[in-house]
Amino acid sequence: MFVILRNVFLSGLRRRKFEQETTGNEPEIIAPAAQPGHMELLALRDALAKLAPSRREALMLVGAAGMSYEEAAKVCGCAVGTIKSRVSRARSELQLLLEGESPEPDPAG
Repeated sequence: MFVILRNVFLSGLRRRKFEQETTGNEPEIIAPAAQPGHMELLALRDALAKLAPSRREALMLVGAAGMSYEEAAKVCGCAVGTIKSRVSRARSELQLLLEGESPEPDPAG
């Protein structure tokens, strides 16, 4: 009997997070947002698409794939300093884009 009462009590606690008090007699059932990070993921995807291809590639190799700067430089066929510069500029641009600002046009590309 104790186990049944405990389970009923715990079920009630779990159910409460989906209920919202209303002015009526019965609480209204609500559901939390299904995927709150979905919109952020779409914004990140759109911002990445706006980066220059060389910067996007460098950022993805170093940031997402976890390569070292040396490994990424070999893949891209450029100097390590160039990769460091591309990653730094890509991160700065990405941050501005995600904050809703437009980055300054870069004459160096």
